[in-house]
Parts: sequence; structure tokens; C-alpha cells
Amino acid sequence: GAGPRRGHFAIRMLAAPCFVEAAVRTGQTEAARSAVAAFAHWSEQGADPQAPAQLARCRALLSGPEECEALFAAALARHDEVAGDFERGRTQLLYGAWLRRRRRPGEARGRLRDALVSFERGGALGWAAQARAELRATGDAGPGEPAGPLTLLTPQQLRIARCVAEGATNREVALRLSVSPRTVDHHLRNVFAALGVRSRVELSRLVDRAEKTTAHP
Repeated sequence: GAGPRRGHFAIRMLAAPCFVEAAVRTGQTEAARSAVAAFAHWSEQGADPQAPAQLARCRALLSGPEECEALFAAALARHDEVAGDFERGRTQLLYGAWLRRRRRPGEARGRLRDALVSFERGGALGWAAQARAELRATGDAGPGEPAGPLTLLTPQQLRIARCVAEGATNREVALRLSVSPRTVDHHLRNVFAALGVRSRVELSRLVDRAEKTTAHP
């Protein structure tokens, strides 16, 4: 809250998304709603590029099942507009956990795998442990660390490369990752350049070899 000895306003706003998540987990929904209202004003100022995505995520945590999924999707779309794989990973983790609780383990696994990649790449070991625990609850041990040339890719590029290697079209990848087809096309061109491949077939073979190396070092 505001007032003397309550800390600097900007620091409180930076901590608000964490507070909201903790408050929701402990049943303090009114405190969470109050924090979201204050954070919404902060987001409107445009000083923090991560704030719009975080705000949508916070609202998802407080919403009913009809609105929750749309808000998580909106948060991911906002994440795609700015850098910050850690915050995107946090959203994917919460989204995946929500999907698992809704008994949609297949959809949950994709979100949770993406979260795990983001956390492992960023060295966020505690968060990675949470993602692994959620994955185990869906019956999936999770993907290994990228190997060989795949280490050249950003987490988002790696997500797209893995989807394409599974045979997904750009439109299908866009739907799976809650981004636009144009964004997928942009990242895929960068993936081809980084890995030195010229076709989806070459990319699939390279990803397959790298994943087998990870599974059987």
C-alpha cells in the first residue's frame, strides 16, 4: 500500500505482479484486486514495457474460467512485443498450470515446456523446478537442454524450431504459441540464418539430431 515507510512507488509497482500471484495463491483476492487496480494505472503510464503483459496475467489469475484463457493469450501476445523471456516464462508456467487443473494436459505440456526452456536459459533454477514439477503432474518429464547448434537460438526461436520440426505450419505454430503468423515467419527466417539451413526439411533433421543427442549424450 501507499503511505510513509511503505517503500518507493516504482519499486512497489515492480513487485506488484509477484504480490498478486502470492495473494491469489493464499486466498487474499481483495488484496490482489487492489494491487491490480494500482498496477493498471502504472501500466497506463508506459514507463515499463513489461507491464501490459504482466497486467493481463494478473487479471487472468483473478478471472473466471470464461475470461481466463483469453487473458493469458493476451498476455502472451503482449510479451511477444517486447524482450523478456523470463516474464514470458512466468506467464507460460501459470497458463500451463491452469490448463492442467482444467484437465487439459496435452495443451498444458506445450506451455510448461516453453516455460522450462525460458527458465533454464536464464538460470532461474527455482522457477525451472516449478515448471518441471508441473510437467511431471501432466505425465511429462520435460525437454532437455538444447544441444549443438540449437544453443544458438533464443528461447522463442527454439520453440518455433521445435514446432516446425514436428511438422506444424506457420499458422499452426502461431496458434500454438499465441503469436501472429507474421511473427512466426520473422523468427523462422532468423532460425534458418542462425542454423545455416535452407528448408523446413533440413531444419527438422537438424532438430531431430540435436534432440537425440540431448536424450542420449
